[in-house]
Amino acid sequence: MSSLNLQKVIDNPSKLRNIPRLAKIAFLLSVATVDSFAAPLTLYYASPIGEENWHMTGSRLRCGLALTVPNYGVAYFEQYAAKPAHFILSNWQQVDRQRPAVVFAKPPVWKPGGQVFLVTKTSVNPGEYAVYLPRNETIKLLNYLAEGYQTSFQYLSEQGFPISVSLSPIRFQEVYSRYQRCLGNLLPFDYTDVKISVLLFDTDSFELSDDSKEQLKKVAQYCKADRLVKKVKIAGYTDNTGRKGYNNAISEARAKSVREFLLSLGLQEGHLAITWYGVKNPSAPNDTDVGKRVNRRVVVKIIK
Repeated sequence: MSSLNLQKVIDNPSKLRNIPRLAKIAFLLSVATVDSFAAPLTLYYASPIGEENWHMTGSRLRCGLALTVPNYGVAYFEQYAAKPAHFILSNWQQVDRQRPAVVFAKPPVWKPGGQVFLVTKTSVNPGEYAVYLPRNETIKLLNYLAEGYQTSFQYLSEQGFPISVSLSPIRFQEVYSRYQRCLGNLLPFDYTDVKISVLLFDTDSFELSDDSKEQLKKVAQYCKADRLVKKVKIAGYTDNTGRKGYNNAISEARAKSVREFLLSLGLQEGHLAITWYGVKNPSAPNDTDVGKRVNRRVVVKIIK
């Protein structure tokens, strides 16, 4: 039936009386089917106006800024110490295969008719973490939200329905300010930089060098920031220059020197485990000056 004839029937329902009952049903179903395929229903996911609840969590090791999108998942910005920022959008209703997606920034409601910006092209992927954006795209997304833009992720479902997931800028500014302060307080190093520290000493000396003190300051800062740290192990060593008794004593003095410095930085004595080995377990042969130098050491290990 042409659209013209269809409109005549709609305008004059009495014409349906001339159509048999089963034909009427088939006709009405066909109209509904054509309409549904002509204009697929877009599924919108967003926080109800007034119920946006941006949430910030932070420490010296990690800063997070999250928004729960009802019936969809959680959007969160995240940055770890000494690592670039990233964005993740989780999806409680996971897709079976990768879907191309685009991210738009729409102007604030108080600026109708403003330009819509393409933030980036990305994809929705199988698994809990559907969307991942690296540093540059993450910063762009944050900047648009900070300027009052509503950002939306748009893609087609596996059934062909358009899906739009929106992040609202409402109540974002105050939480974003706290998030920025958290970023400024992140440690400039991470666990890999302090997990194992090797501190070298001069011959017959247990005095810490300036470099060793700086490294121990990092160790102390990290231990205070990470609640998962269970113990700091301190082990003293030396080369084979002296006799056995002297070598044991100098390796002990070096280990104790490290312990005292860590205590002065605020670590608790109960978290420090100290031992010394003299000439045992050399890291290099003692038949060269270079080998002896690397054997005059204290090894500090952070245990989680």
